[in-house]
Amino acid sequence: MKEEAPTILKIMFKKLTLIIGLTIANSLCQAEEHTWPIFRGPAGSGQALNQSIPTEFGPNKNVSWKTALPSGSSSPIIWGKKIFITGHVGTSVKMLCLNRLTGKKIWERARKITKVPEFYHIAGSVAAATPATDGKSVVFYFDDYGLVATDLDGNNLWEHRFTTSTGNLFSYGASPIIEEDKLLLNRDGALDSCLICFDLKTGKEIWKAKRPGVINSYCSPYVIQVNETKQVLQGGSGKLIAYDFKTGKEIWNATGLPGFVCPSPMAVGDTIYYGGWSTAHIAGRSRIESFFPENNKLNPASLESAQGFFKQFDKNKDNKISFEEFPTGRMKDVFPMTDQDKDKFINLTELDFWYTTKAWAGRNAFYAIKTGGQGDITQTHVKWQLLRGIPYVCSPIVQGGKLYLVKKGGFVTCVDTTTGKSVYSQERLGVGGEYYSTPITVGDRIIIAAERGTVFVIKPSDKLEIIARNEIGEKLAATPAIVDNTIYLRGNKHLWSFKNNP
Repeated sequence: MKEEAPTILKIMFKKLTLIIGLTIANSLCQAEEHTWPIFRGPAGSGQALNQSIPTEFGPNKNVSWKTALPSGSSSPIIWGKKIFITGHVGTSVKMLCLNRLTGKKIWERARKITKVPEFYHIAGSVAAATPATDGKSVVFYFDDYGLVATDLDGNNLWEHRFTTSTGNLFSYGASPIIEEDKLLLNRDGALDSCLICFDLKTGKEIWKAKRPGVINSYCSPYVIQVNETKQVLQGGSGKLIAYDFKTGKEIWNATGLPGFVCPSPMAVGDTIYYGGWSTAHIAGRSRIESFFPENNKLNPASLESAQGFFKQFDKNKDNKISFEEFPTGRMKDVFPMTDQDKDKFINLTELDFWYTTKAWAGRNAFYAIKTGGQGDITQTHVKWQLLRGIPYVCSPIVQGGKLYLVKKGGFVTCVDTTTGKSVYSQERLGVGGEYYSTPITVGDRIIIAAERGTVFVIKPSDKLEIIARNEIGEKLAATPAIVDNTIYLRGNKHLWSFKNNP
């Protein structure tokens, strides 16, 4: 009898602990359902596994609302009933807060920049970085202005101006990331290329990891937990480097990667998935073919030399090619870069640059990296690598033990995460062009958005299964946000909300 009371107390304590644990877990689950706080959502994972959105949606189907937006390509973030997003009108950069349920604007703040740069790529934007929030503050970044932190009602908390932009001639494409009470920002390509950690409450710099010689990178910082240590992953100029989250000191690096990189890393368990592809790392005919992956109008002579290209496409024989004369493809997208004398035409010398210049240093490759290394871990911790089917812009996504990669031109590759062996390789979605939006996992579906305005819903399986093909009618560059069984999708004209109609 003397032991009965303690036993009963133990049972009651265990039950109480279980109830409290379930309550906390339920609260966290509910909180996650109403937040999409940074680029690629909670923890930057790109996953909304407990959510369910309509399979079919579009301008006339399962649309809750749409709201006109200023120009920009940043992705929406969400906290509770508020959506935060950016844009710009001329030299006025905009910070917007919308009602998540109605799409109506709650508040707008603006800052002035000196000028809108003439970017090398027609998709370039001064409002490309996705904001970040912790539910108390929202941080916006404009490369030509700096950091602006507000509370959720738009009241200014702090600002951090930089003396110069990163000078990214394709426009700045990474995003600030919030982790705990800190803000992480990639400043690759600046005069002092670096990764900076700020105090989220004050805006004061905590540490700066110098990255000398690193060119512009679109890779956003990504935080992982390795045993008792948090590490910040940052890619650029042929490397992926892990920094100590508290101090900014380098822990390890992996080499043999692209010099010019757009995707951001992703980690599942003890494995990091990272890599990318760029035209900078190929040359000659292969480079020209990559500019026109779906265009069969180029004859063999056009693929071999600038003279052959001119002979085929200089229709009026005036020894220059206009934007309108260019065939569809990436070379047309980078028309401003090719037009070195800025006369709105491409001459033979300007075009010849793409045919004759050598490949840049770096390598088109994608790695699976085991965590836990020190120093140069390229030979010791790279579990496997891919050299084909690698994305140009889209970050990777993992679902059910499989890695999914989306390549420009509309090619999907699926890989076994354990072995690196191909499940299927470069299967066609059926819509070409660019794929800037990173795929998102929603429940047991994967959402893939083509820049041309088509959103695919595919089923994770051993073959490419397209369940739905939804036409939005706008260009799509931003990554969707998923909250409350609703998909929020930014087009080049509107922010859309799609949800199953009751």
